[in-house]
Amino acid sequence: MGNKNEGDSTKTIHCFFSGGRDSAVACYIAHRVAQQRRWGFRLIHIDTTIAIKQTREYVRQYADWLGAELVVIRPERTFKEYATQFGMWPSLYPQRFRWCYRELKLKPLTKYLHENYKEGDLVVIGVRKSESDYRYMFYNATFFVKDYGGVKAQVWAPLLYIDEPVLTQLIERFNIPKSPVWRLGFSGECLCLAGMPEYEIYLIMRNFPEERDKLLEIDDLINKNRKSGKPSAPFRLAQKGYKTLREYYEQVVKLQVTLDSFIFPYGKECQGSCML
Repeated sequence: MGNKNEGDSTKTIHCFFSGGRDSAVACYIAHRVAQQRRWGFRLIHIDTTIAIKQTREYVRQYADWLGAELVVIRPERTFKEYATQFGMWPSLYPQRFRWCYRELKLKPLTKYLHENYKEGDLVVIGVRKSESDYRYMFYNATFFVKDYGGVKAQVWAPLLYIDEPVLTQLIERFNIPKSPVWRLGFSGECLCLAGMPEYEIYLIMRNFPEERDKLLEIDDLINKNRKSGKPSAPFRLAQKGYKTLREYYEQVVKLQVTLDSFIFPYGKECQGSCML
């Protein structure tokens, strides 16, 4: 019989890393566990094709710092191509209109697991219950089994019961490198705008001109291809009465409205949850 401390190199932890604070801490913890148990470890990043440039750069910086294998998976088509195809901004409701999550995240994730997940492996996600009401109700155990298109994966959510102050302490304690995007309160890995609150859309369009121009180009393509002839705007902006993203840019962003002018009636996060 082998030494129980030798570990099992046939097992692999597949840690999904968005570039955000939660997954940065979760993947650090998971990597330490993999090292202690001599398991394999892969850092998996889903390139949604509509991320902030600094976030993409940070993902590679983090992988180098961690000393981990980075695997970048992508959807079959770009966000721009899907937006042109569907002719609408993705929406939280009804579920069938939430094509961003389905096409950009769920399908490439499921394909990856079908090709790489083995019995005994672990999938790690950086979900925290305190982030939103949806996550508080949906996630009830640190370890659970989830079916990804026929792959029944063992999932570990190491931060499930961690609150914001503790998360901040862990980032400092582990000396985790910080993304420049974090200062604005989000990861920047997916700018589909499906459930993004107005103030976050405003911050993106004010602070990231390259991404702003891409989003405005996509907005023009969406509204050019609308079969109904009626305009389409990102979900939260449509709730506020804006017809298109470009209209919002012209009427609010270009006028440099201050954040003090915003009211936050829909909460700070997308309640629909894009967690894997």
